[in-house]
This record gives sequence, structure tokens and C-alpha cells, in this order.
Amino acid sequence: MMTDRPFAELNLWQRIFAEHWEGFVAAYQAEHQRSVPSHWQQNVRRMLACGDIREGYHEYLCEHCHQTRKVGFTCKSRLCLRCFKGAVDGWLETAQRVLFEGVVHRQIVLTVPPPVRALVLAGPKFLKVFVDAGARAVQQLVMQWRRKKKIRVGIMAVLQVHGRAGNPNPHVHLVVSEGGVDNNGRWQPVTYFDTRKLRKLWQYEVLSALKRAVKGTRFGKGWPAKLGRMFRQYPAGFDCHAMPEKAPVERLVIYLCKYVSSPPISIRRIEDYDGRQVTFRYEDHRRGRVRETLSAPAFIGRMIQHLPAKNFRMVRYYGIYARPVRAKVHAQVAEVLAGLQESQQQRAGERSQADRTLSAGMPPREGPESFSDRAVRCPQCGREMTLVRIWDKRRGVIYDLFEEAGRRGSSAPPAETVAAGGLSGARQPAQMLFAFAGAFAAESARPSLLTLAAGPP
Repeated sequence: MMTDRPFAELNLWQRIFAEHWEGFVAAYQAEHQRSVPSHWQQNVRRMLACGDIREGYHEYLCEHCHQTRKVGFTCKSRLCLRCFKGAVDGWLETAQRVLFEGVVHRQIVLTVPPPVRALVLAGPKFLKVFVDAGARAVQQLVMQWRRKKKIRVGIMAVLQVHGRAGNPNPHVHLVVSEGGVDNNGRWQPVTYFDTRKLRKLWQYEVLSALKRAVKGTRFGKGWPAKLGRMFRQYPAGFDCHAMPEKAPVERLVIYLCKYVSSPPISIRRIEDYDGRQVTFRYEDHRRGRVRETLSAPAFIGRMIQHLPAKNFRMVRYYGIYARPVRAKVHAQVAEVLAGLQESQQQRAGERSQADRTLSAGMPPREGPESFSDRAVRCPQCGREMTLVRIWDKRRGVIYDLFEEAGRRGSSAPPAETVAAGGLSGARQPAQMLFAFAGAFAAESARPSLLTLAAGPP
């Protein structure tokens, strides 16, 4: 067990790992004759400490009812089902800066047959080769469509290494701009995505890249011949799907980045855990809803095998979305892109009006899940709370709104005692506190070291 926290503080996901991690480690070492990867250990340790106020916390106060609430630090582990929303926010923010506004995008999904998957998943080197080959295949398809114009499109590639059941199934999602820049610097619309040709291009690019990658590695002996046979065994090429994206591209980005920011399943899909076995459900493309039961160590192994190595990039950009190219291209076609953005906004307004007309008199629908509202709400009245203190186990108090208010020389009325939910002692009145709240909102986002304490108050 990697934590001494009371089980009452752990969610179901954390409990499974806390109770069975040591058993999984022993079984893994016996089967593979080596220790579990160090980044697995680190991520499990961080995930089990996520939200533990003994490690550090943000303390909030409600202006309306004076309730306080302590929120433990997040762990930012890719194994944590609590922190993935913040990671998705980060991915979405980056994608919004990179993807050109107003441009329609298309999702292309590329995968490989089962005999090749083991090699793709053998290490970060082969995963990168896999993603790079997918981007090259799409670029080649567009180039061959208009050879003289040499159109370059923008590609955002999102790697997914598992299926819905957590089974090994590497595939890459490509968000491709339906437009690009030709060799004269002009914007050209691109609507040509022939999947029959793409299947063959994808097969050639990924097999050729993998054959080059295995040279000089432990896979260099048998794999080149095995990869060469894939052309005869799959004469039509490898599977691919090209789907036009009618909804705003942000929805697609959120959908894809949820996969790279969290484990294969969510807590709500775990239907039963009796201390020894875990029953969970998933949606299969062919069989519909499926329920599966695994021993807890086997479940841990299924979930953690897809954890990427530290600093491995699961999202990459190519073509005119590549970092060295994007700014230059955007400046070249800024006027065209502005027109596309205006046209898209107009179409969005028309769709919104149509939706309002169709939904008139019908009960309101719940909108898509939001990942951007990080406000802490009062558990009693539901209003937004104000950050008043940050405490860290190693550094002590690193932000205190009350002490900062006193530092600024307030002409407040005499101090009075505020005792609510752990905030006790001589404190300024609530009216005084919220007079300062606005001034310190920016500081609370990136606090500086103000005071030190040996331990929690």
C-alpha cells in the first residue's frame, strides 16, 4: 500500500490501487523478471496523494455564508481521474492558439492490424514513428491531389494507445484542416480525402518507417521480414476513416484530449468492486455494451500499461500547424482566414437560431460538459468562494489574504474574531476581506512566498 490515508478519503479508483498495487508489482516482477517502470511508480504515488490536505491545500471562504473549504493540491498525474479536466483545459487552450479559426476540420483515424501493434507499443521511439507516418500519409494524399500546387494542410495528431476496454490498440486521430497553403502562399480549399488511396499510403508510410526504426534494436532480426509480409497479407492497405466535422472543432479537441489526459475508463464505468475483483463496462463497436470482470491486479495492469513515458508528447502538430511554420503562414493568409472565421460565425448563428426554433416549447437540454469553469463553489449556498490561504507541507504558508491585507496598511475598523470551519483567531471582518479580494485575484493565481510556517495552522 503506497498511502496511509484513511480509505474514507479515497475514491473508488484510488482504493483499488491502494489495496492491490503491491500485489500487482509482485506479479509483474515475477512475470517479466524486472521492476515496474519508474514512471508507473511515480504516477501511482502522486495519484494516491491527490487531494490530501496533509500535503498542501488551498483554503477558500464564502462571502455570503462565511463557510470555509480546504481543497488539497492536485497531482497532475496522467493516471488520475480527478485531474484530467485541468489537463484537457490545457490541451484545448493550446489547440485554440494553433488551429486556424474559421477553418473547417476533418477527423481522420488511422490504425494498424493486430500483428503490428506489439511493435508500435514497444517504446516511445516506435510510437513517435507511428504518429509521424500518419501525418506523412495525409500530407502525401493532399500533395498527390494537386501536384503542381503542392498544398500544405495543417494537422493536429492525437495518439491513443488503447481501446475502450483498455486493451492495447494503438491508433492516431488526425484533425486535418480542409484547406491549406500552396507553393505561391495562397490559401486553397481541400475537400479531397479518398480513403481507398489513403489506406495504401498509410500502409506504406507506417511499415517503411517501422522497418527503418527497428534497425540496430533488439527487434532488428525478425521484424523487417514480418513487416514486409504485411503488404501481401493486407493488399487493400490498413484501416482508416475520414469523417467531416460539422460541430465546432473545440468539441472534437475536448473529446480527443480526454483520452490522452486520463486512464482508459472513468469511475462511473466501474460497476462493482468487492475488494478482490473489479467489474466495469464499456461500449463495443460490434457487441454494444459489454461488462467485464477482472481481478484487481489484472485490472491495474490493464489500466496502467498505457501510461506514456515521462515527457512523451501525445499531441503533435504538422504541416502549417507546426510551430516554425504557423506564424508565417497565418500572416500570409490573414485576410482569407478572417473571412472564413466570419463565415463560420454566421453559419453558427444560423444553426443556433434553427436549434432555438426546433427546441421551442421543449424542455432544456443539458449542454456539453464544460472543462473551463474551475471556480470553487460553496458547499452550502453554491456561490463562488474566494481564495484566502495556500499552505504547503514543505514551505508552510505561501499565501495569506488576511496578512497581505494588513501589509497594505488598511484603515479597517478594529479586528474581530471570525471562527468558521477552521478559520479562527483575530481576523478582519468579512466586509474588509472582500474589499481586498479583487485586488489580490491576480496574486492568488500565481502566489509568491509571503510568510513561512513550520506546519499547518
